Amino acid sequence: MTGPLFQVGTVLDADVPVLRLVGELDLNGAAQLRAALADCFARRSDHVLLDLRELRFCDCSGLNVLLEAKATAEGKGARLCVEGVRAQVARLFALSGADAFFADSVPRVPPRTV
Repeated sequence: MTGPLFQVGTVLDADVPVLRLVGELDLNGAAQLRAALADCFARRSDHVLLDLRELRFCDCSGLNVLLEAKATAEGKGARLCVEGVRAQVARLFALSGADAFFADSVPRVPPRTV
């Protein structure tokens, strides 16, 4: 039997909550991530970091959670940053325009040539 397709773990790094996303973020994992983010914001963190190094896949439901979190952070005067964005997630950000919201931490993906 295999483990869950998505996991999120939280650690504190110099008082900054770091959420480590692992696996495939889709509709099935969205609620888990939303709850972890809500916990971070409830602690009144002024900076939250999402570590996406091990996030292999993200669909539109996962992207919606990330964008909601960015809006929530800004509404609370906090910063939400991402690091370690892999190619598939970076492409999703680029195609959806979400890379503009995470511009300080998402690499630009060149367009594919045919």
